[in-house]
Amino acid sequence: MPNRAKRAVPAGVHMQEREDILNPSAIEHLSAGAVSAMSAVGAAVIKMHKQTADRKAEWFWHMFAKCEAKAVRLAEQAAEAPDTCGDATFIEVYAKNLPKLMADALRKHEQALAKR
Repeated sequence: MPNRAKRAVPAGVHMQEREDILNPSAIEHLSAGAVSAMSAVGAAVIKMHKQTADRKAEWFWHMFAKCEAKAVRLAEQAAEAPDTCGDATFIEVYAKNLPKLMADALRKHEQALAKR
């Protein structure tokens, strides 16, 4: 049975080219603790921006997916460094970057709307 995430990618587009898709093989290698921490951080970010999520749901979820994927890539890179503690570093970098990336996306979106 094909992987759902791979079916969602349009033909001719590689996974690395998509900013809003988490790499399924990378997610499979995360510990349960890291996945749990990602869920907690994601829930906190969503709660922080609940009004925006309610007002502009489609845009919000699109941006959340992009920010989440970028935070995972940054965390993976940090966790692969030779002097790090693997999952602990992954969780720390992810938790540090996801709220910041989402806040930056929201700020830029509001600035773009104000310029109109």
